[in-house]
Amino acid sequence: MTSTVKADLILVHAPAIFDFRNRDDFALGWYASQESSNVTPIFEMHPLGFLSIKSFMAERGLDVKIVNLASLMLKHPTLDVEKLLEHLDAPAFGIDLHWLPHCQGSVEVAGLLKKVHPDSFVVFGGIVSTYYAREMMQYPQIDGVIRGYDTLEPFANLVSQIKRGVRGRYDVENLVYKDKGEMVDNGHSYTPEILNDVAIDWSKMFPKTDSLLNMPNLMVLPNTGCQQSCGWCSGSRWAYQRMMNVEKKTVFHRRSEQLEREITTFPKTESPLSVYTLQAYSESSPRLLSYLRAVSESGVVNSVSFEQFRLTKPSVLRQMVAAAPNLDIYINLSPQSHDVEISRLTGRGTYTNEEMEAWIAEALDIGIKGFYLWYTIGMPQQTHASVMETVAYSRRLMERFPDDKVVPTIFGMVPFLDPGCQWFEQPAEHGYTVFHRDLESHRKSLTQPRWRDAMNYETKWMKRDEFLPSMYEAMQVMANDKADFGRITKRSIKIVNDRIDHLRHLTGSIDREMEASGKLSSSLRRELAAHNNEILSYAADVALVKKPLSGRWYDDHTVPQDIIDACTSKAQAA
Repeated sequence: MTSTVKADLILVHAPAIFDFRNRDDFALGWYASQESSNVTPIFEMHPLGFLSIKSFMAERGLDVKIVNLASLMLKHPTLDVEKLLEHLDAPAFGIDLHWLPHCQGSVEVAGLLKKVHPDSFVVFGGIVSTYYAREMMQYPQIDGVIRGYDTLEPFANLVSQIKRGVRGRYDVENLVYKDKGEMVDNGHSYTPEILNDVAIDWSKMFPKTDSLLNMPNLMVLPNTGCQQSCGWCSGSRWAYQRMMNVEKKTVFHRRSEQLEREITTFPKTESPLSVYTLQAYSESSPRLLSYLRAVSESGVVNSVSFEQFRLTKPSVLRQMVAAAPNLDIYINLSPQSHDVEISRLTGRGTYTNEEMEAWIAEALDIGIKGFYLWYTIGMPQQTHASVMETVAYSRRLMERFPDDKVVPTIFGMVPFLDPGCQWFEQPAEHGYTVFHRDLESHRKSLTQPRWRDAMNYETKWMKRDEFLPSMYEAMQVMANDKADFGRITKRSIKIVNDRIDHLRHLTGSIDREMEASGKLSSSLRRELAAHNNEILSYAADVALVKKPLSGRWYDDHTVPQDIIDACTSKAQAA
């Protein structure tokens, strides 16, 4: 008899587009490889908040399971999703809608859950869910939304009530829900004094094996919120002050002892771990040094990456290296553009290129291992010419700093401006036009054949029709520059060039056929299906080689193999 996954709450992570395995009417994009996020275009990496929820509720006697449906669908192409959901048993299901790319898949998965488990309570959470909470009540498959960016306590309260059999009215802060078909809004009054006050127990997240977790990264979040007001981000200070029921204070630091306790639970793996430290830019020097010492003393980590928005003082860099002499320390810096004025308009322009280069040189001498520089297409006053000047500047950086000391990356801000961010709320003031505003419009846009129609914005300086060619050219030229300086192998650069050239061909063919007849030919649909299958067969990693999608901390470790076997067609098994 096939087993069942039982819990008080099952958290389900949906793919960006639910039926991605069967789509032949649009082209999945290809995202250049990054060491920090081994994911495909369906964004199968579940949010770190899932692990916090699981750990927090365990402390309150509530059993939580995490089912990464997106990861399972990738690894098992013939998996019958509806049949799989029948093997899940819980009075409540939670679905993340934190960032907008998941708006199509998450709502579709909610529909299937409600079909299979009509008496369960399906609840959403995350930034996008908070922004669209009342609108989401229009969907019959969604029972409720918990608003806010630390909802651990109200969420645990809701699950406890559901477990006790409460139906109808819920005494839960920040909850918007339906009672007998009518919307009930409990307001948005809950904001704890200490946010994210829980230590993730990494040792309990995975099966007991030394060889399974050959993963590139774990992620650690030392604080919640943000003190930056980047115009495109709904997780910014500006957005939080307007969406999250906070006034001045928008950064809440986790207790140091709690963070250190979490680090002690890192699993011992076949290869030493790397740790990506999210939001390190909001940490004081003493906290950063204490954190580094704890990671160093764990004995299972060999490298740490830090996000930084400003040029950390050399004196602090020396202390960082001294605090963790056995760790390779990398810094992620995001100027957004080589043009200091454009960088300033994004909220990042606090230093010149000359100052940055001098700082990098000094940091390398101090002992910092290397730098990843992030540039973005879609910024204010940014033209195609400006984008290509950023690429040219990146080449000069690689020439000055050889041997992988500086690795630049450029990518498009696609396909959305985040709802709630400053540029979304005040587009005209910043040179933006926003095309999709409600959630349903965003959902529909994600599956449009023409790529431009999925974008919810354009700028005065770069229209939607210009965006894709500019992004392809910038990514391709920068990739070839990386190959010239040994950052990418000859084999890998051929893959990069072939994929981008093929995407140009596909998107051009889609545009021509849609303009000519309003539909896609059967031959083009076959070509699109083959392309999508190829994209999904690869984990987007630095090796750029075909391999099983496994060994990542966000892969599913909850659903037993017998359930997968029962829900997978024999054609795949053969």
